Order: sequence, then C-alpha cells, then structure tokens
Amino acid sequence: MTGCHKKQRLLRSVMHLRGRTFIVAFSALTIGMTACSSQNSQPLPPPFSIFDERPFQMNCADRPIPLPPGTHAFVTVSPQAPYARTRLDTLNLPLDEVPALTIAAEPVNWIRIVGANQDHWAIHFCAMGEGNAAEEANSYLQRISIERIGSLLTLNNTDARGLTGGQGTLLLEAPAEAPVTVHSDAAVEVHDMAGPVRISARGRATVLNTSGLVDVSAMTVDFAGSQGRVSLNAPWDIDIKLTAQKFHGNINAYAQRQVRVFFPPSFQTPIEVLVNRPKDFVCRADFCSKMKKDRVNSLYRFTYGDFESAPDHISLRSEDTQVVLDMTR
Repeated sequence: MTGCHKKQRLLRSVMHLRGRTFIVAFSALTIGMTACSSQNSQPLPPPFSIFDERPFQMNCADRPIPLPPGTHAFVTVSPQAPYARTRLDTLNLPLDEVPALTIAAEPVNWIRIVGANQDHWAIHFCAMGEGNAAEEANSYLQRISIERIGSLLTLNNTDARGLTGGQGTLLLEAPAEAPVTVHSDAAVEVHDMAGPVRISARGRATVLNTSGLVDVSAMTVDFAGSQGRVSLNAPWDIDIKLTAQKFHGNINAYAQRQVRVFFPPSFQTPIEVLVNRPKDFVCRADFCSKMKKDRVNSLYRFTYGDFESAPDHISLRSEDTQVVLDMTR
C-alpha cells in the first residue's frame, strides 16, 4: 500500500471522529493529503457502509455511569474525557406554524434529519459538556444550547472554532415534504426527505433516499437514491449510489477530487462525464462499451445514451483526479 493510500484510508476514518480528536487528526492529515492529490494514484473505493440507512439513535448519557450497588470501582480505557454531563432538550413545532425550517450550527454540533409522515417537527437536542472533572464538564454544558427564533434553529457551542468542551447532537424528525436548510461546520446526515433539502457544511454530508430538490455543498458528499433534482459540490470527494435502473430527474456532481458512482446492472439513464485527461475516466460498469468520447473546450467528455435531449440525465465532473463508474456490489 502506498503512502497516499494509507493517508486516504486514515482520512476516511478521521471523518467519523468527533471533538478535539477530530481537529488534531484532521490537521495532521491535511498536509499529507494535499501532496497526494497531485499524484496519479488509484483512488481507494469508499466503504459501502456509507450508503447504509440505519435508524438514528440518541445516546444522551452522563459519564461515568453510576456504579451498580455493591460495586466499588471499575476501569475503562477510552480516548474520551473522563467526565461528561448532558442535557436533553425537546421541542415540537406544528407544520402550520413553521412550514420550513433553517438550522445554523456552530462547531461541533452533529445534525441528523429523518423524514416522516407527520404534521410537526420533532426536535431532540443532546448537549454534552466534557472535562477532566465533573465541574469542568458542567461548566461547558452550560454553554451548549439550542435557540429558536421563528423558523430558525441555532445550535451554539462553547468555542467558535469547536476546540473546547463538548458537543451537541440534533436529531430532527421532520415532515417529509417540508423544506429544510442547514448551515453547519460539522457533519450532516439526511434520510427519507421528499421536500427541498439544502445543505452547506464544512464536514461530511450524507443524503440517502431523498427524492426532491437536493442542493449540497460540503467537504465530502455521499448520496444514494433513485430520483430528484440533485446538485452536489465538494472540494474533496463525492460518492453516489444509484438504486434503480433509471434515475428520474437529474444529478449534477462536481468535485475537485474524485467522483465515484455505483450503478445497478442494466442502468439506462443518459450520463455525461467531464475530465481533464482521458486517463482520469475509469469505467467498470456494464454499459462502458457504449460510451462515446469527444471534446468540450479543454475537457474530455464521455457520454452514454442521448444525453443532449433526455429530460433525465446525470452529469459528473472531477477537477483534479478521476471520475469512476462502477457496478453495485
């Protein structure tokens, strides 16, 4: 395994870390990844678990957990701060009072949104302060909060850069057809929405089974679905899984680094791929032999199907590395 491959694998692991651990690891790896991005190395495939739609769970509990009766002490090994103090805030907003919701989140606040067949917004926010003593954890907890002004939810943290004290986790059960807009400095995950979803995030954005208007700009983007009007932009990677033989609507995906798409067998929707060099296009899908090559200004273009006139289509572009078309496992 090359040095760049090792950094890419580490980076994918770092994207799932939280708090101060994430900041330190992210900063150390960014320098190495910048150097790797200019090398012509084969990109690692994304872990398929990123497309798994799992039920969201809210784990809002203090640390350490009180000892069972009759127990005197026990030992744990964990990179987390030894003490955590938590507060769970809940709020229900009727849809007729708040027809659309906007969320603005300071770091580090994690946001998870799931669409449901309901007429209200069910909001669960877990504030967690962490420290080397219970008093320190409590002091940070007091500065982690959620505020509502009309249709705006603001998630506040202890430090404008997310460097100290703890984090917040928002679980939002939303009316599936209602519009949601998110501005976040951390990770955002959205499942099962049918209304407009707009995300601007400095972390990873994952959007699964969301079928309406989807407009995402994030550091790394994951998308899985079979319909919608989808615009994806990322300074790093975009990973897409298409879940039906036809995509109803359109996808425009633009990344400065890799764009990778997984197709089911016998996929039929027209596709356009734009890359800087022919070798930056990698195709391992069953329709690859049917793709045509031409030039658009300084870019190389590869097309499948009647892309110019089809109302439903997929357009993919990588600025610096590869566009990879692969088969669903």
